[in-house]
This record gives sequence, structure tokens and C-alpha cells, in this order.
Amino acid sequence: ILAQVLRAMPRVKTLNSKKPPAGWDDIEDDMEEFTSRMREAVNETHEGKRKNETLWPIHRINWERSRYVYNKFYRDKEISRDLYEYCLKEKYADAALIAKWKKPGFEFLCCLASIDKSSTNFQTTSICRVPLKQRQPGPQLPSVSAGCISCSSQEASRFGGPIWWDSDRPADLVAWAKAGCPTSAYQERAAQKGGGLKRKTEDSDHDGGQAKRAAKLAQEMDEDDGLEERSAALRASMGIE
Repeated sequence: ILAQVLRAMPRVKTLNSKKPPAGWDDIEDDMEEFTSRMREAVNETHEGKRKNETLWPIHRINWERSRYVYNKFYRDKEISRDLYEYCLKEKYADAALIAKWKKPGFEFLCCLASIDKSSTNFQTTSICRVPLKQRQPGPQLPSVSAGCISCSSQEASRFGGPIWWDSDRPADLVAWAKAGCPTSAYQERAAQKGGGLKRKTEDSDHDGGQAKRAAKLAQEMDEDDGLEERSAALRASMGIE
């Protein structure tokens, strides 16, 4: 566990540390926020949690921070190669994880632990690597090692990243996947962020939040189909063209 925690933390800055390349000022605040969140996750009490469960928030923040840097360079073209490589060298992003994202089928891999066969009882990858449409119906639990429910490419692409243990998600994930992973409004917003900063929400801080989010999501998906019609009717009643 200690090795995984240390690998996820940026290098400690010293007087001899290399000066950041141009453009660092534009992302420094975001990097500091990720670092602050990581420290909170590392220092969070482990009482009442399984050993692997204490690593789930660390894996998630490591993914989000790495994706932030990855998107800034590859997708948005907002940082230079020098700054990108600086972030990798100084461990502001996980270079090994990003290398996996470049391979087909691993575009949204949650963490390296999920493909480490030596960490499972049957020498297989984690359950989160199995597409939801290939699983048995019923509640889908997160992988023990990572806290990820699914980082299969098609399913994760609808969320802009892995489906984590506390992610907003359809109540019946298997049925959703077999229906072709239809995208709702909130999923579009999540995909657009694509690994941006994710602030804490009140629901994610207690056990009952997941059930509330699932119920809200089911209602939202039911309402999406008639949203445009209701909006048009409202504009017409107000005399707005």
C-alpha cells in the first residue's frame, strides 16, 4: 500500500528542483488542488474500511489528475511538450498509466492495479475490465483493488472516465450496457469534463448517497426524452421564439 501511495504523490520541491517550464502558472492552482485532495485521501481515517478500500480514493484522484494533464496536452493542446514531460517527471501525472491509455482497449483504464494479475486469487485482471454487457444481471460491485465498477472503453467513454464506486450511474448497469449505453444529460457533462477537477459533493460523503443518486439518475433518464418538447412549450407560452 505504501508503495502505491508514494507513487501517486508528486516529488517534494527543494531548492535544487528544476524550474517549471513556461505555462506552469496556468495549471499550478489545479495541480495544487489535486495534491491537496491526495493528501486528504492519504490521511483519511481507515477505521471501518478494508485495507484495499482505503486506496480507492487515491486511485481515483491519481486517474483524474493524470487525465487532466493528458487532456491538456493531447486533446486540448493547451500545454507544451516540455510542460507535459515536466508533469510526468515530477509525478504530477502517472506516466505508466498514461502509457496504457494509448493502447486500444485501455483508453480509460482506472489504474495499473486492475490489470495486475498477481494481485488476484485466480491470476486474472479485475472485474472492472470485464464489459458490463458480458456480466450477469444484478448489482455490480466495485473491484476490490481499485474501487472501479467498469473502465471498459465503451462504457467508460459515456462517463468521460471509469465508473467508480460512488459515481452517479444507472440503477441497472447491465441492462444499460446491453441497451447500447444510452447517454443522459449528466453523462454528457461528465464526458465533456473528461478528467477535470472533481470537487467533493455532500452525497459522496455518506453511505446513503449512492442510493439517492441512483434514484435521481433513473428519474433523469426517464425525463430526458421529453425535455425538448417541454422547453419549446414553455418558450411558446412566454411568447419567446
